[in-house]
Amino acid sequence: MMIPTPRNIHAAAANTTRKIRYGRLADLRAMPAERIGDGTQRPVLRYRPSPTVIPTGPPVLLVPPPGSPAGGAFDLRRGCSLAEHLVGTGRRTYLLDPGPVAVADRETGLEHWIHEVLPQAVRTVSQDAGGQPVQLVGWCLGGIFSLLAAAADRDLPIATITTVASPVE
Repeated sequence: MMIPTPRNIHAAAANTTRKIRYGRLADLRAMPAERIGDGTQRPVLRYRPSPTVIPTGPPVLLVPPPGSPAGGAFDLRRGCSLAEHLVGTGRRTYLLDPGPVAVADRETGLEHWIHEVLPQAVRTVSQDAGGQPVQLVGWCLGGIFSLLAAAADRDLPIATITTVASPVE
């Protein structure tokens, strides 16, 4: 049994107020973003920064695994969002929207993502950011695809690759 403390009572009151006022406990709105590119590829979304933020550093492309929800682990909720943090620090931040895994994607296999989808996204982001090399942040299978795409095409404008929850050794 939990013994009520002033801190617990305050937290419970704040949660109740938020639930009554907004209908939920967390602010689950997605970060504002706009689609870039020519429309012949998987959508690449550019997160919109606040007008007061000055862009700095190389662009960051967030790469979720195919079939995951757009944003997935990168934009959970306000105050707990990697996308929000990166945008707030002035980084040009992009998201490769994997969309639903279609039957055609299952038939083309991993090569399609490694040789076409991800390289197109990297080039689109680099071009949008004035030709700067791109920092990739790949979650799970997105991290593995990022590593394989970089290994398959050494001419891709990639500055760094960070993998999150990718089962590699």
